Amino acid sequence: MDTLFTPEYKVLNELFGRDTKYIIPEYQRPYSWECIGKNDKNNQVNVMWEDLIGYFNDKNPNPYFLGSMVLVGHSSSQEYQVIDGQQRLTSLTILFVAIKCFLIRTKEIIAENKKQDVANYIEQATGLIDDIVFNKKIFGASVQEKKVRIEKATGFDYDNVLKVAMECGNIQKINLSEANDEQRAISKRYFDNRHFFETQLADNFLTDKKFGYHDAERLNEFIEFLKQKVAVVRILASRFEVAYQIFEILNNRGLPLSNKDLFRNFVIKEFHALKALNPTKYSHIDPNQKWTELEETFDLENEFISRWVESKKASNQQYSAFNDLKDLYENHYSGTLAKSKIEAFFDEIQRDLSYYAWVANFETGHKTINDKLQVILNAGNTTYSMNLLLSLFRHCQYSEDDTKAKQKVLDFISVYERYILYTLLGPSKRFSSKPIYDAIKALNDNRFEDAKNEFSLDEEEIESLRELIQKPIKDNTIAKLLIAKYFWIQDSELEEDLIDYSNLSFENSTLEHIIPQNPQEKTNWLDFDMNFRKEMTYKLGNMTLLTKKKNSSAKNYSFDKKKEQYKRTRLSITRSIGEKAVLDEAFFQNRQREIVRKLLADLGIDASKVL
Repeated sequence: MDTLFTPEYKVLNELFGRDTKYIIPEYQRPYSWECIGKNDKNNQVNVMWEDLIGYFNDKNPNPYFLGSMVLVGHSSSQEYQVIDGQQRLTSLTILFVAIKCFLIRTKEIIAENKKQDVANYIEQATGLIDDIVFNKKIFGASVQEKKVRIEKATGFDYDNVLKVAMECGNIQKINLSEANDEQRAISKRYFDNRHFFETQLADNFLTDKKFGYHDAERLNEFIEFLKQKVAVVRILASRFEVAYQIFEILNNRGLPLSNKDLFRNFVIKEFHALKALNPTKYSHIDPNQKWTELEETFDLENEFISRWVESKKASNQQYSAFNDLKDLYENHYSGTLAKSKIEAFFDEIQRDLSYYAWVANFETGHKTINDKLQVILNAGNTTYSMNLLLSLFRHCQYSEDDTKAKQKVLDFISVYERYILYTLLGPSKRFSSKPIYDAIKALNDNRFEDAKNEFSLDEEEIESLRELIQKPIKDNTIAKLLIAKYFWIQDSELEEDLIDYSNLSFENSTLEHIIPQNPQEKTNWLDFDMNFRKEMTYKLGNMTLLTKKKNSSAKNYSFDKKKEQYKRTRLSITRSIGEKAVLDEAFFQNRQREIVRKLLADLGIDASKVL
């Protein structure tokens, strides 16, 4: 009977072994990983690079686990259909190709020191990279064949785009004359990501813009790190239906035994071992009850274990969160005369679970902190922010009764919130996990000011943020976040007994443009001066919030129709608009000033310049 599937641990040198072929089926979604976005959903390439270079620079002796792939095929043929993991596989291919392109372009900037040795290295290294990403075929002459191939029966030929990118060519070599906008954007992504990697390689492996002997040595170490220390689990299935079932389990239902399951077994086992060691001293301990304390008191989630591990390690988890948790337990905890190792560990987990619950549920006992947490955790990159916040609350030993700890946390998250908004709004700013983990490391080392300084904006950046908040904002996600922040600021100004958090469910709300982006004919919106309408449409003064259902019913109608929907909402910022008889230019200008001033003041930015 055939084996249905085989999990295989593969370092990249084995993953891209000789004569290996990976076929990305036509039904797979096109290449979607990006390096240009603002959060972990659209700059995966950026995050992957930072994780890899950070792990390399830290000289961690353990392998770096990059995730799993699900394939259909047989090891004997070495030809596989990729069911899951094509984004990672393509990005790794582009990374190796970027190293080759970087080396080719460094020939002109070799430093004088051991110039011939460096030139020889470049020639050898480019050949080595070719061996990783190409198979050599002999048809009278040596021909390179890509190890990763994108299948095409109909539609746009992305395989040719990948081919040109792998040859260090540029996008001008691709015929895009008949391509639609989506196909152009996807094609550009291959070259953007390669360029991003090349730029990072230059930043990390050039000295004074020259490529010298020591740079070559270090780059060679990095290539060897990628080949020998970066690994995936390649799950090889014999049939498509088996592979697809594995894919669904991994992505939709989770692994059969979760981190939480493993953690539960670990806690109970360790407390049983403690009782066996000294039954008299620990007779009062019920191992099963200890677990119940965690699970029922704090509603322990599987996600907590990942966040806790990364907040302690100041880096991404490796292999699984439970393995890292166990490693932390074994190497960073010890017992004392007063408390055993497992008791000390359990107490810290219990304390950190309370912090996690307070943050995740916005129940810190401090209204302004809660409001800022709402902004931070709805701004994207939530897992990274939660890692940081967990480390922050732990460092400050946060307590609802400790005024000093509350102020310390508020000072920190105010700086971090401002940094996040600048990252979202700044056209050239990109999210980076590096300052997050650098700040976590500083907090774990009791260097609070160093951690806060990771997110401090200079005067020029603060001035830029002031201008960006006042300008049109065409990204609805960012605009929605700012309008929600304005709502929370207004909410804070009410008396405590009038506050009602149920008024705004951020997840279930949607951004509403009062003057529609595309107003219908014969509506009052066309009475406004066209230039005013064009300028105001995407400014915050023209934006409010509705539930998704009410937003769809408001659409592009005239104000007379829209106001009826506005009046039915419980959100005061929207309901008050519906109570107006008419809206004129002065209304929008005044509302713009009010929103911007309150946002800036809350961010600690001088609002007096807002006209």
